[in-house]
Amino acid sequence: MQAKLLRGPLLLLLYQAVPVQAARDSLGRHRIAVGYGMGQWEHEVFNCNGEFVRSAKIPYHSAGLEIDEWMTPRFRITGFGGTYRPTVDADTPDYAGPFGGAQAAFEGQHFGIGVGFTHLSGSDGGTAPSVYLRGGNLDGVHFRTDFLPPTATLGSIGMARIGAGFGDGHLRRTSGFLGIALGPYSDKAALTGSIRFFIANGLAVQADGIVGPGRQYGQGGAALALRYDFGR
Repeated sequence: MQAKLLRGPLLLLLYQAVPVQAARDSLGRHRIAVGYGMGQWEHEVFNCNGEFVRSAKIPYHSAGLEIDEWMTPRFRITGFGGTYRPTVDADTPDYAGPFGGAQAAFEGQHFGIGVGFTHLSGSDGGTAPSVYLRGGNLDGVHFRTDFLPPTATLGSIGMARIGAGFGDGHLRRTSGFLGIALGPYSDKAALTGSIRFFIANGLAVQADGIVGPGRQYGQGGAALALRYDFGR
């Protein structure tokens, strides 16, 4: 009789002592980020003979959102969209207007690959593939490359990038990236980086930046975003 009476409290104590739910509680299956960015790029103008004519400074503003849906711990779908407002003239490419796209990715612990599309507006815009490749620990240090990566703020991380990241997996911890990127109007390499840290349960701040040289005008940009992770 006493053994039966003790069975319930012992089972309850065992349930609370074993951290079965710890990893699952730290998993943000649904993530939404809202951001704003600004900066400037340089576009070099050449004549029909390929001779340099002038440099054009292109300031920009961008705002939008990004949504991550983890269908399983290894399969992610990302959707993103917003508006991109550069100051262009007759001699510079035009990508002004709404942008958006989607990407589906397999996220193994030590390997990740994703494919999708990105659409840019303006007279020089269009739709192109969005590609992602990673090697290394998803929750630790890894190397990755992106072409037209999903973003809430177009331009502030470049249109293509390669470098090293850390802590970009399921756990709610500080994460970041540092690498080299190319912008929408320049073929000159620029340094790009990002950092994300949590300020409350499920709420994180992300800062992105890019900086690089130009022929006449320096190139650079910065963006700030708030992301909320809905765990389950």
